[in-house]
Amino acid sequence: MALVWGKVNMVPARGVTSAQTQSAEGRLPVCPAGGTCFAWSLRKIHIASVVLAGTAIPAAAGFALSVPFVQWLCLTWLLGVAVLLHRLCRRAFAKVVLSIDERGIFDRRLMSRHFEWGEIESICPVNIDRSHVVDIRLRWPKATLAGTRWLVRIGAHCQAGYGVPAVTLSLLLLEGNVSEMLGAVARYRPDLLHYTNRSADLLAP
Repeated sequence: MALVWGKVNMVPARGVTSAQTQSAEGRLPVCPAGGTCFAWSLRKIHIASVVLAGTAIPAAAGFALSVPFVQWLCLTWLLGVAVLLHRLCRRAFAKVVLSIDERGIFDRRLMSRHFEWGEIESICPVNIDRSHVVDIRLRWPKATLAGTRWLVRIGAHCQAGYGVPAVTLSLLLLEGNVSEMLGAVARYRPDLLHYTNRSADLLAP
């Protein structure tokens, strides 16, 4: 089904400064095609790795016990920690993860293409001072998420059956914050933002 969307001209929202808001200049990577990009934060990944490695200490101590079942449980625990640490290390060498431009929102963790602006119904209200995730409701969740991994595709059923937003974008380990992401959205489609977030100190176009 082919859909043609007209160009929407919107005036970016303005407002007061948030405690989480920072200047993106010199910190966020420059998108090759324009827009705003978010990459993995080496500092945040380092902190997460240290915390994750710390959880392996009780498992290592468990090997001192003579009970075979406990030893196997600890071994499984350690293997799980090792796999997660390996994934964190791989992410440290990745480049752009999330980008927002005139085509829509692209998150390589979820899809191989953009969430086009016409496919997005709304962006749920966010506490920009505390939250590290942004929830998105889709117009046609099953069609938009078709062909993605089952862990992503299950979001379509959650929205259709329970009203839960189909997509959640996490900025927890990215270089940037929720306020900067909403500011990037406001440059193209401020009408998708909840009215409580339109008063944030969003990035100017």
